[in-house]
Amino acid sequence: MNNIMDYLDWRGDLSFETSPFNEVDGLILSTIAYAEFDKIVTESFEDQILLRDCYGDFSNYLTDEKYSRLGVIIPEEVINLFHKASETYRFGTLRLSGYVNHVDEEAELQFAAITFQNTLGDVFVAYRGTDDTVVGWKEDFNLAVMDKIPAQEKAVEYLEEVYAQRSLNEMELLPTQNIGKRIYLMGHSKGGNLAIYAATNAKPMIKELISGVYNYDGPGFSKEFLMTDAYKSINDVTHWFLPEESMIGTLLYHGNNEYVVNSPNRGLMSHDMFSWNVLGNVFVKTGLLSKDAIVMHKIVDNVLERLTAEQTKVFISVVFDVLFANNTKTLSDINGKNFLALIDAVKTADAETKQVFHELGQLTMQTIKESR
Repeated sequence: MNNIMDYLDWRGDLSFETSPFNEVDGLILSTIAYAEFDKIVTESFEDQILLRDCYGDFSNYLTDEKYSRLGVIIPEEVINLFHKASETYRFGTLRLSGYVNHVDEEAELQFAAITFQNTLGDVFVAYRGTDDTVVGWKEDFNLAVMDKIPAQEKAVEYLEEVYAQRSLNEMELLPTQNIGKRIYLMGHSKGGNLAIYAATNAKPMIKELISGVYNYDGPGFSKEFLMTDAYKSINDVTHWFLPEESMIGTLLYHGNNEYVVNSPNRGLMSHDMFSWNVLGNVFVKTGLLSKDAIVMHKIVDNVLERLTAEQTKVFISVVFDVLFANNTKTLSDINGKNFLALIDAVKTADAETKQVFHELGQLTMQTIKESR
């Protein structure tokens, strides 16, 4: 199977002028966004650094686990991809700027983003997906019960800052270069959700420049959100990609341009972007989600439709209160003790909480039975 690493071999020597930006490029930039750029790329959009030089600086910190170890969910190959991309003409000549990374347990916020720009003046905003932090995962769960989460608001603010920069509006380019000032938004996992939310809520003058929005196996939105005029205005340039066994991307609802990508991995492992099959400059599409992915989507649908918003909040609160009480900061910290603590918490909980967990279990079992 060929993947995004093979794509770098095939097309790494081609400029964006020769071969325009495509869906595979978007996944590569979304993947690089998982790397730690602290001390290397500043929040300033004026202070740019070539990707090839960025990796050179980054490699000096690889003895530090903050840079070399990305957690239990994010593939270790991210660093290898970053390195390989930096050695290609296509990606090595991209300029990076505007790196932000905010994690706030009290505000239940995990947000990170970085901006890439090519020699044509095209701007690629990559929102990082959920990292290894527990607070980041709680924020993901909050998508089910909140109209908007803090990271979504940050995503809109970040896009407005990108637009306001001189690098977009007053670039000095060679006369032969055509500056289209196009903006592309993208992200893997929650990052894809943030990209769509930011584009949807962007100001009209920003929307005029948005040429593509890419959600790579990220959660969707409520039916009501997708029916708004604000979302409909960017629907035609929005693309949703899910692996056949998608468990994350099938959460909630999607727009029209949805594509199912071939991946040999099963279940949550198909969330791994390195397992997605690539041919040329596109993903290999299958057209249909697997039975397990459809069942998972139905389970979430049934839970959200039959449990009240308050009941869902109770479930989220109990699970994450247990994790935080045990000083669990990252997924890497989770162990058997956390699950035992959760069981004890439910056993000693009030009648309402016990009923929520009971109904959740019944709904799950019923959906699985009906889907067989």
